[in-house]
Amino acid sequence: MRKKKDKLMRAVVCNAFGPFENMSVENISVPAPRAGQLAINVKAAGVSFAQSLLVTEKYQRKPPLPFVPGAEVAGTVAAIGDGVDGYDLGTPVYAAIDWGGFAELAIAKAMHCFSIPKNLSFEQATLFPISYPTSYAALIWKAKIQESETVLVHGGAGAVGSAAIGIAKVRGAKVIATAGSSEKCKIAANHGADLTINYTTENFRDIVKDWTGGKGVDVVIDPVGGDVGINSLRAMGRESRLITLGFASGVIPKPPINLLLVKNMSIIGLNYGTYLGWSPGDDGSRYEDNLSVLHTDLCTMMANGMLAPKVSHRFPLAEFNTAMDTVLRRQSTGKVVLNM
Repeated sequence: MRKKKDKLMRAVVCNAFGPFENMSVENISVPAPRAGQLAINVKAAGVSFAQSLLVTEKYQRKPPLPFVPGAEVAGTVAAIGDGVDGYDLGTPVYAAIDWGGFAELAIAKAMHCFSIPKNLSFEQATLFPISYPTSYAALIWKAKIQESETVLVHGGAGAVGSAAIGIAKVRGAKVIATAGSSEKCKIAANHGADLTINYTTENFRDIVKDWTGGKGVDVVIDPVGGDVGINSLRAMGRESRLITLGFASGVIPKPPINLLLVKNMSIIGLNYGTYLGWSPGDDGSRYEDNLSVLHTDLCTMMANGMLAPKVSHRFPLAEFNTAMDTVLRRQSTGKVVLNM
């Protein structure tokens, strides 16, 4: 008797840790959802700096080889695992997944899947698994932002930065955003920033102090690190909070701790992956209710027209290398996505 052939799908496969360009698009078996999971026909997948670290074995997590990168997907429900309620086949959803997103079909934990608001495209929805939740968690959970406070957002034209601008404005804050070009400053302004600063030609610390009347900002959202993080401390006021999200500069800063004492400031770390169960020995189930509230709030903001997620570049799956290069060269002014 002839053995039934597995159904195949196209996917970007990492067979050995190394440069992104070493990977290729291959035909691999279509996975099936287990209990508590959904299979998603992927329409769009987000491309991020974190994925470049994952395939070069420089990330906090190490997937088993071979694997398919990609942690942010949007598409339609293709199959439903045992014990999952509330979804029908064909329902548009977005999801954060461990890996597997750069493929025609991906598997997600049902507790990390959420219905896409009607006014959100599949491409825009790739900002909702991680980018917008990261900014939400930074501002709402960690900084506990208050109305009329002033927020300094670094990387204001990027996916996380633009999300932070939008959420901060919804919460009634004043926003100063930094970006690396005049074009990117305009994009940050379009997202609602009250003041934009080109950090390549201007001293953001002095401008921030002047704009705030010498007081300094109340909250800093810093995905950059390095000198940006250090100079941010000198642009902050009393009782202020700096939320560090990562080190896109490649440099981990060593802050002068005495400044925290003098100004009663706080530096707070945020690894959003913790809430997704990306820590050793944790499946993320303890945060399920918290994430449900977060995503309900974000989707309500979106449905009411309060947020404007921006996709700047779209590439077919076969051009995954060009997509990542766009991210690494900081050419994007929003989310970079792969379309299947």
